[in-house]
This record gives sequence, structure tokens and C-alpha cells, in this order.
Amino acid sequence: MSILDARESRRAHIDTMETDYPNKTVVILKTNVVGANKNLSYMAFICRHYSKIIATTFEEKILLMGHQLSLDGDYCYFVIDENGLLVKRKMIEIEESNTLGRLIDIDVYNNKSYSRTDLLEERRKCLLCNNEAVICARTKAHSETDIKLKMRNIVENYLHDYILNITMRSIYNELELYPKFGLVSHIDAGCHTDMDYETFLKSAFAIKKSIGEYIAAGFNESIDIEGLVKMGLKAEKRMFEVTNNVNTYKGLIFLMGLFLPSITQTIMLDESSTYLSDQIKDIAKTVIGDYYDNLNNKNTLSHSDKIYLNHGIKGVREEALNGLNIIFTLPSLDLNIDASYHDYLFLLMRDLTDTTIIHKTNLETLHEVQHQMAEIMSKGGYTKNIEFIHSLSEDYKKRNISPGGSADMLIIKLIYENLKNLIKKGEA
Repeated sequence: MSILDARESRRAHIDTMETDYPNKTVVILKTNVVGANKNLSYMAFICRHYSKIIATTFEEKILLMGHQLSLDGDYCYFVIDENGLLVKRKMIEIEESNTLGRLIDIDVYNNKSYSRTDLLEERRKCLLCNNEAVICARTKAHSETDIKLKMRNIVENYLHDYILNITMRSIYNELELYPKFGLVSHIDAGCHTDMDYETFLKSAFAIKKSIGEYIAAGFNESIDIEGLVKMGLKAEKRMFEVTNNVNTYKGLIFLMGLFLPSITQTIMLDESSTYLSDQIKDIAKTVIGDYYDNLNNKNTLSHSDKIYLNHGIKGVREEALNGLNIIFTLPSLDLNIDASYHDYLFLLMRDLTDTTIIHKTNLETLHEVQHQMAEIMSKGGYTKNIEFIHSLSEDYKKRNISPGGSADMLIIKLIYENLKNLIKKGEA
């Protein structure tokens, strides 16, 4: 099939939807790509991203939606029970809501094709100059190489800021949870005497630059693992500088160094969660290396080292070597429901071998915590056990129980849940 045949096939598809749904509005969403290859891997996520926005915008008014492969560019289609002109207006708003919208075309049909001029809007401008895009396309004013370089730049800048914002929001969402047992929150410091809410806020801001660097590392064809290690050490240094050497996010820095470049690369290559998990494993294997083979030669043992030597438990490193499998196997909860954040924490405290709890108490206490979290979730989670959870939280604070590993993993889970729509469907 040629590109021309693919265009005719899409036109026939539009005609069929208009026939099957008379007087309804048909919408076609596709990326706007120059050249023979209309399906660039680093742009595949864009249709998924905007498809979700359109679905959220029109909700129950959507009668049909789906995704169609095409040599002229894969596209998403919708049938919406709404006036065509109003739909076109909203689609223009969606296209213009951010810079990524410059790379999409959203066509609207309802017995006719609606254009921007129908709403007295200017034609879209060229990516590289201020002329109308249709004129530059017709006259081939710019080279395909220059246009694609600009497109890639737009994608990378948008994804960098989008993932960074979601990451920072996830950090703050975890911090704002209450009750949170022995963990620091905006209400109290839990069981901690050396850190509080302000300490964590300072830490989060201090490592923001490093988070951006982790994300940017995923834009490269191959991830520089040695570079990631250096980024992580700089992040730790920035954290300790603002906390007077108190460890707030060292575990999270390690996890983000594995997860963020991996999920960025997964999106850019249009891969599934299976690829994401495998990439995390590969980085973890290189970073951890023969760490545990050489523990007996270390002059100073960390808390996690001692736990491994005493119990054979590797903690967060074990999770990393397993590709952070727990992130993918935990059920997906509705993040529009506040209780879901607590329930995610309970699920992680139930399933995670949290070495922070072992360090601050003992292995028996970890097992007790896991049993209690399993009981809470079996009885309906946060909304069904609020009084008991508040009481248990106070008890944990008194007993010095602080599930810090679960808190770090909660942040990674929240980032993933907010980004997984950009990833090609597939099991991890």
C-alpha cells in the first residue's frame, strides 16, 4: 500500500463513521510528520497523550474511539455527540495548549470538514519561520532534516518538562500524605528528630536539577550509566548540603537514577513496560556489579550492608535488580480519589521488604507491619479503616517504625501511573 492508498483508506474510514453515526462529529488525530516515514518512534506517544486529553475533555459524549495503523501516519479516531463547530473550537484549544501541539493535526468533520478559518482563526505557522505552514510545505522552503531536527527538539523539551513536573508533583504528593505512620509529613515529623517537613522540601528543591539530568539522559540512543552514577553523587551532595548531612532522599535518588532515564528512553523508542523493566535491570546490574561480593573488605558498613550480612536481604538494590517489578505488579488505583495515595502506600508496606523498618526496629517488626497492612487492605483500605489507621499511625511513631523504603517506592509508583499512558501497551 502506498501513502496515497493509506490516505484514501482513512477518508473511507471517515465516511463510514459519518454514515454509521449521522449528524455526529468525527475527529481524526494524527502527528504531522514530513518525509516518507510517517511513524517516527519518538512521536508515537503523542497520539496516546492527546487521545487521553480528548477523552477527558468530552467524556460521556464520546460514542466511539480507537487507534488505527496507517502508512500515512497512525491515527486516533473519535465520534463525538457534539456540535462540529464547538468540537473544532475545543480541538484548536487543545492544539495550542502547549508547544507539543505544533506537531499534531486534529481534523473535525460533521457533514463537512471544519477548518480554522471557519472560526476566523489564523492558519498554523511554520515550525521554522513565521510563514503559514501550508505555504512552506508547498514550496518546500525548508529541508526535511531541519524540520525533523526541530520536531525532535520540541518533543525532547516537552517531555523533559512534563516528566520533571510529574516527578516533583509525586514527591510533594507523598510528602503531603497524613496520617503516614512514622514518616515525615506536613503535619508532624513522625518518629524522626533530625528531620521535618521543611527538611524534605529543601531536599526536593535541591535535587530538582539532578532529576532533570536523569530525564535528559534517556534522550540518548544509549544511556551513559557511568554518567548516571556521577549525577546521583551530585544529587546526594546537593541534598546533604541543604540538610546538614541528614539523609532524606538518598534511596529515592538511587531509584530515580534507574527509573527516570529508563522511562524516558522507553517513551522515545515507543517501547512497552517490558522494555522499561528490562532497562532498569540492565542499569542496576551495572551499577551494583559485585557490590555484595566485596562487603567483607569494606572498612565501614552501612545500615543496609549490615542487614544483608545478618539477614541476606538486599532491600532496594534487590528491587532494582528485579527491574522494580513491584511497580508494575501492584494494581492501578484511581489517582483522582485521595484515598488511593494511602492505599498505594499500604500495598507497598505490605509487599516491600523495607530495610528502613528493619534498621530502625528489627525483622520481626517488618513482618508485623506487612501483616497489618495486608489486613487493612483486605478490609477495604483507607476509607474503611480511617479510625484504626490513625491509631496505628500514632503507635508506629511511638515505636520508631518508619517505612522510608515504601515512601520512596510510592513516589516511583506515582510517577509511573502518571506516565504509563505514554508507553506502548504491553506487560512488564
